[in-house]
Amino acid sequence: MKPIGKLISWLVAGASGIAGIMVLLLVSHVTIDVLMRFMFSTPLDATILYVSAFYMVAIAFLPLGLVEEKDSHIAVELLAEKLPNSVQSVLAFVALLLTAVVMAAVAVRTGQEAMSKYAAGAYSIEASGKVIIWPTYFVLPLGFGLMALVAAWKLIALALGRDSGLSILTVEDPYLSKETPDV
Repeated sequence: MKPIGKLISWLVAGASGIAGIMVLLLVSHVTIDVLMRFMFSTPLDATILYVSAFYMVAIAFLPLGLVEEKDSHIAVELLAEKLPNSVQSVLAFVALLLTAVVMAAVAVRTGQEAMSKYAAGAYSIEASGKVIIWPTYFVLPLGFGLMALVAAWKLIALALGRDSGLSILTVEDPYLSKETPDV
């Protein structure tokens, strides 16, 4: 199971790395636009389109698999943490099952929409002319698909009672050690 978990972790890390690069590109693009606007009175064309349609979409959706892998979604465990471990395991199983099914359905639907936009050759008209935007529609099924894949793999590992092999890229933080010092 560990080799497959490592592969999934690498895919998730790659998608998240692309999102990180998009953050750097966004900052660079906006900075150049502002400098051009105030120094030369000629801003870059379509900056708002590139920020909203390309950068922000990738930044928001590509890391979804990583967020699921690290269990970093917002969770309210007020009641669940007080339940017996067996009930908590059942709740975790149901939550992972629902996450995998729903995210897979969303990935399929957004994939259909992406194919529709690709077939239509979706573009936006800006001052500089046509800007092709259909590629951005493929980011959503990729992000949701990775999240579904991670949830499904965690579900399989939980059902089999085995280590998923995910999170190979984590580094042990010595300050967060579970051992408590003797006083």
